[in-house]
This record gives sequence, structure tokens and C-alpha cells, in this order.
Amino acid sequence: MNNILITSYLAGNKKNISSFLNKNKIEQGSTVLFIPTAGNVEEYTGYIDEGKDILSNLGYQLDILDVAKEDKEVCYKKIKEAHAIIISGGNTFYLLQELKGKNLLPILKNKISESCPYIGESAGGIILTSDIVYNNIMDDPRVAEKLDNTKALSVINFFPLPHYIEEPFTESVQGTFKFYKDKLTLVPINNYQSIIVDDGQYHVVNEPN
Repeated sequence: MNNILITSYLAGNKKNISSFLNKNKIEQGSTVLFIPTAGNVEEYTGYIDEGKDILSNLGYQLDILDVAKEDKEVCYKKIKEAHAIIISGGNTFYLLQELKGKNLLPILKNKISESCPYIGESAGGIILTSDIVYNNIMDDPRVAEKLDNTKALSVINFFPLPHYIEEPFTESVQGTFKFYKDKLTLVPINNYQSIIVDDGQYHVVNEPN
């Protein structure tokens, strides 16, 4: 089951997202869980609204869950009952802090292992790795003061490098690539590409014209 899609930019991958959800039998009219938490510490969050619009235009209902604002029981229940999970972009360290603060990594990992379709935009894709520390050039770890370690979900065996090479991330993404290219299995994608993970194997697909 190809139940994971990783992208830099939801709004740049409308057709890829539609194809992915259709293949995973998430029919139009279905409700998908949308977690925008990573954007809470970002100055610009227009991409979150663009992502919501894309999903709505594709015919999906959105159940919005900000894990920073809801209590643990509500978060746990919504994730457990979700038919599909979409986590949008923002600061990866802050996102991981909020997920860990409510002990949500185990239930997220379990849902993914049970083939619940998962879409991760930028930070939402990076948290699938074993450790997010490699993203400390693109994202500021200082906004996550309560995060005591950077270990993440460990459900993929590679390290997505989103926004390659896209403004305003050109310098930071190049710096990340230069520093980690010989240390990690980096998979760069631009804003109009997605990584599909199928039974542990991954491949990059371009957004169709």
C-alpha cells in the first residue's frame, strides 16, 4: 500500500494528491484530518489556506486539528479515528515538540503502519524520519524550547529535502544539501514534486501538467 505522500507544497501538487487519495480509496466527500500546527510560529501562513483550498476543491471535508490547542484526549481520538491524515508545513521543531508534548507519536506511527493514508507537507514529511536535526539550517530550533530531543517517527529510511531549490529557501536548502549529502540519504524535491512511499520503497513524481 502506497500510503505516504510527502510534498514541499500542497497547493503545487493538486493532481498528485488527488491521485494518491483516490488510489487509497478516500472518496470525494470524505472527511480528512488536517493538522496545521507547524504554522503556528511562522510569520507567513498563506500556504496553509492554499492547502485547505486545494483539498476542499478536490471534494474533501476537513477536520482541522491544532494539536497545540486541543487537549491530549481530543487529539488522540481524532487521530485514532482518522481515515486520512494531512500535516501541513511550518517549523519542524515546533511541530515535533507539540506532538511529543501530548505523546502523539505512537498513535501516529501506528495509524501509518495500519496503512492510513498520510500526506506530509514539508515539516509534515520531515517528521517521518528518524531524526529531524538535519533540518536545523532551514528551520529555527529555538522556537521549540521544550523539545528535549529531535528523534521523530522513524517510518521512512530517507530524509526529504523540501523546497529544492525554491525561494525563499534557496540558500538554506543548498546549505543543508552540502552539509548532509554525504551523511544522509537526502531526497530533494521542489514545490511541484511529491515522494510516494510504497511498502518501504520511495520514488519521486512530478505534478502532471
